[in-house]
Amino acid sequence: MRPNFIQLLLLWAELKKLYLNRTAGKGRGKRSRHEQFKNSKRLRSRWRRPIILICGLLSLESVTRAQSQPAEDADVESGAPEADTQHTNVPAGLFSGTNGSASQLPVSQRPFQLVLPRAHLFDDWFGYRSRSEGLGITPTLTFVTDIAGNVTGGKNQGTTHADNLGLDLLFDLDKLVGLKGGSFLASMSQRSGASLSKEHVGNVFAIQQVYGGQTFHLIDLAYQQKLFHDSVEVRLGRLATGDDFLVSPYNWLFMQNAFDGNPVGIFYNSPGMTAYPNAAWGARVKVKPTERTYVMGGVYNGDPSIREIKHNGADFSMDGPVFAIGEVGCQLNGLPSDKSRLLGNYKAGFWYDHAEFTDFKTIGTAGTSEKKRGSWGAYGMFDQVLVPFGEGTNNRGLGVFGSVTVAPDESISQMPYFFTAGVASRGIFASRPIDTAGFGIVYGDFSSDLRHAQERQEQFDPTVGVQNYEAVLEWTYRFYFRKGAVFFQPDIQYVINPGGTGKIDNALVLGCQIGFNF
Repeated sequence: MRPNFIQLLLLWAELKKLYLNRTAGKGRGKRSRHEQFKNSKRLRSRWRRPIILICGLLSLESVTRAQSQPAEDADVESGAPEADTQHTNVPAGLFSGTNGSASQLPVSQRPFQLVLPRAHLFDDWFGYRSRSEGLGITPTLTFVTDIAGNVTGGKNQGTTHADNLGLDLLFDLDKLVGLKGGSFLASMSQRSGASLSKEHVGNVFAIQQVYGGQTFHLIDLAYQQKLFHDSVEVRLGRLATGDDFLVSPYNWLFMQNAFDGNPVGIFYNSPGMTAYPNAAWGARVKVKPTERTYVMGGVYNGDPSIREIKHNGADFSMDGPVFAIGEVGCQLNGLPSDKSRLLGNYKAGFWYDHAEFTDFKTIGTAGTSEKKRGSWGAYGMFDQVLVPFGEGTNNRGLGVFGSVTVAPDESISQMPYFFTAGVASRGIFASRPIDTAGFGIVYGDFSSDLRHAQERQEQFDPTVGVQNYEAVLEWTYRFYFRKGAVFFQPDIQYVINPGGTGKIDNALVLGCQIGFNF
């Protein structure tokens, strides 16, 4: 049986109780029983209310879950991920910094950005964390849960939750063995829960970004080496492509999976692309000709079968086919010498997947369906600060972002055109300077050749849906507590044309996302 969120909380409570008993025992003779009681009571009461709140939110699922579910629409096999199997990016991104030059600056010198250094719920882990980091090992333990329910529309109404418990171990090889610029990352996750998109709404873009691959996963086993004064980076091993390519911190704000991590359009057209919690053997090289620019390329094992749940991320085969991707980027402002606070990041990329794809033009015809080898596409994305708030050292402001993904061969690309756009802000209210808020739009257009194939199938099977487009609007606000160690994020999504077929009513989804950085 996989541990769920409630079980994890109960386990944590028991461990804390043991620790309190242990520390009380060590203090005998040095502190009075009255002092020991007051200290332990203060620690217990400190976390009682958050635990009760979260347990109450999770209990809503059992009250509102629908009792019936109609049959799903039939669809042409295209090799693209469904709403419950889409890849998602690393939840640690909800707390961690960016990879750009601005993230290396002291907080007092940074322009507005959505991601800042985070605190830890358990502070220094009773001294163990600082000792571990001093030796060269940095642990990161995070938990994120997405709770959502469709109050109108969809196939039927209901509520589900999805959870991700993630552990990263970053080894500083300079401290450990004297290898300057070297590091090694090992990461893993445990996922549980159910998909609102699959069970109740029937849409394509997964509403909960931490749903997908609900089991234990071994993810990264990656060595990184920085060279030539950090102007060159090389990564080798088990890598998630989405950790490096097609990334903007603005996307990490959202609960909708079509935004979060990476704009999801690429996954519908390239099975070789990977993102958390999936990884594959690969190599990535990043070169920074200047402080503001970079060129990056990667080659990976594009075999999607290694990501099946039964392997738990431990299928180390290299059967191919090859997946290759490249990206160039430019940063505007944000360096110590820049006077402007209007930080902007602009990126463009290209990919090639040597897999076999079903030719939609041959489906539903007199002969058997055929396959074609090789698919390619391109993308562009940006994020740009428009309005900084207050003083230059407070990291508050408002920015816009967007992306476009194109896979032009509609005979094999399920979603040849995909777009995202939105606005995001940190510190709208001066009294809550690190809270973030956002509004975003995502739109995906299905292939015309896929539609024609579905129309041919519909003549023989009326249950087949003909897919045109799907769109989602999302409004969200994230409240941070304990200096960013905990967040609570109410969320509203409106799903337009769920599934793309026109057979399912538009759905209004209410939910929340809760996260902890332990």
